[in-house]
Amino acid sequence: MLQPLKIMPRPSIHKTLEAKLQASREKNRHHYAKNRDRILNRRRELRVEKDTGPSELQKAVARALHGYDSDEDEDELEMSGDVEENDDDIIPSDLPGCLLAIKRIKDDMLSLINEPQAFTKALLLQFVKSITYTDDRADNGDQTIVTNMVAKVRDLLNQAIPIQDEIHNYSGSLAAEFRAANTVCRYLNTTLAYLEDIEHYFDVEGISDMCVAHSMGELMYQKGLHV
Repeated sequence: MLQPLKIMPRPSIHKTLEAKLQASREKNRHHYAKNRDRILNRRRELRVEKDTGPSELQKAVARALHGYDSDEDEDELEMSGDVEENDDDIIPSDLPGCLLAIKRIKDDMLSLINEPQAFTKALLLQFVKSITYTDDRADNGDQTIVTNMVAKVRDLLNQAIPIQDEIHNYSGSLAAEFRAANTVCRYLNTTLAYLEDIEHYFDVEGISDMCVAHSMGELMYQKGLHV
């Protein structure tokens, strides 16, 4: 009598969390480079309207990034100039414009993601509830619950990365403006790494292996590692 064929899962490509994170960062950079034109066109569609003057702009940026009005702490922000609205510009042409753009991305991010670990846990629970059991067999569930969210988070990150780079060019890595932008990118990068870890199980190791990893606390979001 023939014995049932045992199918072994494919071995993990990346053996450590650090390797997975590095692979995620490289994947995001490659995705941005490959889809740069589409991402920039999307950013132009969502670009904020021109502000009426630098004083109001300083107040908006101060409230968004630091939690105070520029009237109270004028010395802490050194910004000048209006936001240039030119559809030919790849990114905003000055520091205030970049800060308003990163502020918009931050608002979109926080409306979507409350906190990376809690967000991923809730999304995974939603996916698990989508699995249908028939005669003691389970299907693969609605994987688009996770994969669609991967696309949304990656899109936000791809918008944020070039703006973060431009802020760095204007202000340097020690400035509060760059640290604020870096916080947004790290928040998105961490969330994306958590989701892509789950997506890796969908594509390579399988749902059953993912459940085993979850039961052992081995999923990336369970370890609470931040990019």
